[in-house]
Amino acid sequence: MSDTPELITVGMLKDYLNGYADDMELDFSGLAFYRLKQRSPTLVQVEFNELVYRDKQTGRVVVENHE
Repeated sequence: MSDTPELITVGMLKDYLNGYADDMELDFSGLAFYRLKQRSPTLVQVEFNELVYRDKQTGRVVVENHE
């Protein structure tokens, strides 16, 4: 398992991106970015065209492409 937390704050993401030029591209390791969706007053979900989830039994990340 990674030491990286599953959830980060918007402020943390802004800090990570600080110093990069606005016209630089972001690579999501093969995932196609779809949108940001606010799910609650304190949660914004990053959505991709692919279905991405953690398997409950193994803990592994699963990516399903339904093209």
